[in-house]
Amino acid sequence: MAKTISEKTNKIVNVVISLGAAVVIIGAMAKIIHLSWADWALIVGLLTEAGIFVIYAFLPPPPVDHGGGAVGGGEVNATELVNALNNVQKTVQDVSTNLGMINSSTEGLKNLNNQFLSMSKTIEEMNHFYGSLKEMSTAMNSTVNEAARTKEQMTQLADNLTQLNQVYSKMIHAMQGK
Repeated sequence: MAKTISEKTNKIVNVVISLGAAVVIIGAMAKIIHLSWADWALIVGLLTEAGIFVIYAFLPPPPVDHGGGAVGGGEVNATELVNALNNVQKTVQDVSTNLGMINSSTEGLKNLNNQFLSMSKTIEEMNHFYGSLKEMSTAMNSTVNEAARTKEQMTQLADNLTQLNQVYSKMIHAMQGK
């Protein structure tokens, strides 16, 4: 057995595996939607999947390219490393500062929300008060109208009494013969 497989063999294996997976998916779909041939399709699909696993069992790994560069132990410029760490530290400090400002803003928003709630309650109480004032105004207007009608009726009653007194006065004068 070879230690690695060629690029062409790797491509062929990938195509076979993809086609086999498609057969499995079609079989599973047919079973889910209860097609008449679903049992056979699922059997063929699962056998195909088993065959794919057998192929993978005997397939050597593809070649790995390490890039030809040094792995570990390479030279590191200490100044660059210190600068990078300083940048990280500054970024962490900036994040901390920004989080503090966000916290302050959040507290301010909470206070603003509480003020809005208080204003809402006050407005609700004022609306209730205005409703009461409107009811009182309506009642007073009704009382004024009734007072005007009462005055009118009293004036009419006084006129009627005056007329009646005149009639009685004439009757009394007529009876006395004057």
